[in-house]
Amino acid sequence: MNELQNTNQEQITALDIIEQVDTASLNRSLQAIGQFQKLVHSQFRQNHDYGIIPGTNKPTMLKPGAEKIVMLLGLTSEYEIVESTRDFEKGFFQYQIKCKLLKNGVVVTEGMGSANTKERKYLRQDAFSVDNTLLKMAKKRAQVDAVLTVAS
Repeated sequence: MNELQNTNQEQITALDIIEQVDTASLNRSLQAIGQFQKLVHSQFRQNHDYGIIPGTNKPTMLKPGAEKIVMLLGLTSEYEIVESTRDFEKGFFQYQIKCKLLKNGVVVTEGMGSANTKERKYLRQDAFSVDNTLLKMAKKRAQVDAVLTVAS
């Protein structure tokens, strides 16, 4: 859908939105993003803050790097279990977590993450002993997702 409707039922096109952009302000924002990314790139350590996960070919933000960005930007994290399954009879556990990043109590962005016992790395483990690990993994993935959005 290329058109949006406002409360007055008027059609707003993508071009209408673009025409309202203050390009000087947009340019300043892009420069600020670039400077922030340059700073992060110069200070983050490979295989600690970011790294290449086996089976992929590009760097990925790791938990320590995500936590640093949260601290640098003065953000706080809140988590919510969106969905979970804890089937003790079948030994299947899964969590879907939402992470909200807030600045002074105002939500800046959200991220989603999930983990379950059918993932390759958990298949040979006792499902009952990885329940907490799955919860933590889903939280970590949700936080990294949110941080990637806010840090561009």
